Amino acid sequence: MKANKWSVISATAILAITGVSTGNAGSTMARADSATMKRIGFVQIDLSNPFHVAEVRGAQEAARRLGFTLLVRSGDGDVQKQVAAFEGLINDKVDAIAVNAIDINAFAAALAKAKDAGIPVVSEHTFTPLAAVTLGFSEYATGQAVGVQAASLLKKRYGKYQGTVAILQGLLGQGLNATRTGGFVDALKKYPNIKVVAKEPTNWDPQKASSITENFLTKYPKLDMIYGISDSLTLPAYTVVKRHGKTKQVILVSVDGTKDGIDGVTAKKLSSTFLYAPEYSGFWKAWTPWRLAMGQKLPATIDMSGVLVTGANVAKVAKLANDISVDIENFPFEKSLPQIYKIYAAK
Repeated sequence: MKANKWSVISATAILAITGVSTGNAGSTMARADSATMKRIGFVQIDLSNPFHVAEVRGAQEAARRLGFTLLVRSGDGDVQKQVAAFEGLINDKVDAIAVNAIDINAFAAALAKAKDAGIPVVSEHTFTPLAAVTLGFSEYATGQAVGVQAASLLKKRYGKYQGTVAILQGLLGQGLNATRTGGFVDALKKYPNIKVVAKEPTNWDPQKASSITENFLTKYPKLDMIYGISDSLTLPAYTVVKRHGKTKQVILVSVDGTKDGIDGVTAKKLSSTFLYAPEYSGFWKAWTPWRLAMGQKLPATIDMSGVLVTGANVAKVAKLANDISVDIENFPFEKSLPQIYKIYAAK
């Protein structure tokens, strides 16, 4: 993958730039007083996908800690509704906006309007020159890591690198969909006897993921593996695979590291997932526009990193995920996920 032409910086490095301590999150992050309270908009794809819902919970925690008002809007899976919600926030004169765009190209006029209004925008997962910051995980690298893991699982099965793989995608046109898929496919190109036989978009709809999985199993009765680019797609696929009596045949690998996904690895429903921790992602998606609103200078692109979750480390990751759930107010979101995982791995 070619290096981005714009400035890229890791989540770890951004901590040093902003001067945020990596100690206890609740006590070290500067809280805004009433005179500097900001209003931050957060435009989601939808509020039905479990990952997107959990992201909002993380964003709400950022607002609680830092003392800003969070205005959450949903596009209900429709790009035109998303654009309308985004423009509504501009009209409400918020101080900054983060948007998880279904199709960033549809936002060109709205992004220009925000820029003219002096409202900085954080584009999540997809680069646009009209946004002040692009924020997201290193999706291509994530896809590659899952692809390497997938190849090793197929080699373990056959004694050599071979097999057939189908992919459950998210939304066509969305940046992370292309890169999370592309990294995986590119990793497998090293092994010509591992064939990606199908790639189908689900629009992030678990029910659609189930119906597509039915089609996969019918069309490819000897299918070896399904890669779901989100736990919210891969776990419904597992239910279908189980109903067909093919849990020993079809290996499932995933991304997101939701609680359900981690539990899925623990229960051996999934062979792997990739820890993004949606509350963590959501925290950063609210924290970053707030920093822009506060006048902090940030790099053009902030890339976060996740952690591959397998049977070997799932117990440690499960403890991490549980702590987010039961004690979100004290979870150290300002650290990078690999940093946080190392703390749990050492326990």
